[in-house]
Amino acid sequence: MAQYPVSGVYGVSDHTIVGGGRPSFLLQQISEEDIADYIRKVHDKDMEFSYLLNAPCMNNMEYDPHYHKELLKYLQWISDIGADSVTVSIPFLIQLIKEQFPKLKIRVSTIAHVNSVNRAMFYENLGADEITLGVMINRDFKTLEQIKKAVKCKIIVLLTDGCLYQCPFRQYHYNTLGHASQTHQQFERNYIDTCILNCSIIKFSDPTEVIKARWVRPEDLSHYEAIGIDNFKIAGRRMSTQWIARSVKAFSSRKYDGNLIDIIQGFSMSFGGLEQKDPNVKLTETIGEESKSKLIIDNTKLDGFIDFFKKQNCLAMCNECNYCEEWAKKAVKLNSEESQRYVVSLKEYMDDIVTSREFGLESAKPKELKKSGLDWDSETKEIFEALIELSPPQFQQMARMAISSLAEEKANKRASTIVENQDITNAFIEGTPGAFQADMRKGLSKYGLVDE
Repeated sequence: MAQYPVSGVYGVSDHTIVGGGRPSFLLQQISEEDIADYIRKVHDKDMEFSYLLNAPCMNNMEYDPHYHKELLKYLQWISDIGADSVTVSIPFLIQLIKEQFPKLKIRVSTIAHVNSVNRAMFYENLGADEITLGVMINRDFKTLEQIKKAVKCKIIVLLTDGCLYQCPFRQYHYNTLGHASQTHQQFERNYIDTCILNCSIIKFSDPTEVIKARWVRPEDLSHYEAIGIDNFKIAGRRMSTQWIARSVKAFSSRKYDGNLIDIIQGFSMSFGGLEQKDPNVKLTETIGEESKSKLIIDNTKLDGFIDFFKKQNCLAMCNECNYCEEWAKKAVKLNSEESQRYVVSLKEYMDDIVTSREFGLESAKPKELKKSGLDWDSETKEIFEALIELSPPQFQQMARMAISSLAEEKANKRASTIVENQDITNAFIEGTPGAFQADMRKGLSKYGLVDE
């Protein structure tokens, strides 16, 4: 990073008493000694280090005498190892740190959702030295400019956030992530990421939402500098070092001629190993299918896109405007057939969760195959159900929905109103993950549908 204009980096252990904005399973396990050594190396490169303590909720542990004492001990350790600042979201922690650990600068996290002049002033008065603004105002240049004028503390814009514009899941999502990264968590930091499921369903159903998200192009940094903002953050600590380096290089050079998914997080859940590391096997299997959708945001097609937002009030009239929709038609590419299949599998899993089948309750609503208007040959239906039984039990409901939908697509392409053996054969071959292909082909062979 030393060859780029990087002023600082940030990080955290895989779990802390406060928690952060990523679940523990996505973070590297690292010793306290290694963290201290890393901070020394950062300082050797003339950069600063900010330690993340930015969960939005501590479950009131901060007010329990036992855990409060542990919190103070942890903050003392952070100060002792030479961290330059701490990044926090909870206002009480700002006051506490300012009073008892004055050597530590305080950076307000984007999770605190600072989105107005008044809110920025409140946080500055609490003791904030730096504020990373809420991403939802990234294209509200009037508000950004007024915040910059109103406060003396450093203002930072987060560039690489691909979350839904005005996402209804965002606050709850950060609460679940915070608890999933806390040392003292009664449920062993386990959770189901329904926010990721809902977010992906929306984005892959409507590419316009990809354009609405408040990411910033490398080519557009000058528009922020023109209003006095010249500090920027690149998020993506769940991503690989290669991904982070590519993003830093792109924003440092103010140019990127490729797919924005390669430098901006939040569009692709399969980037960064989520499908490999999440302990929830159903989620990993579902997200593993995402890459087939081949989502591309062609950055070369977005020159001039930012100009519209200098005068537009998106909060007041997003429902009446088709600006992002028109740009999505130019710049976003998606394999519609594969993305529809992916959305079906996501919806299927969400259905298992909201009907409580996922939790193994006897009272849960039983599974029903959705009607498509097509009939199934009776023999084909029997073979289909037998082949589904070859899948691991935890995947059978999802496989039933995804493969049946694919088989009906095959029948439709033949202009047939009946799903027959050839349709399920092609569907199983195309829709079965590689790890299960051998068993599936043996099953097809058993019924004479393929040669062994």
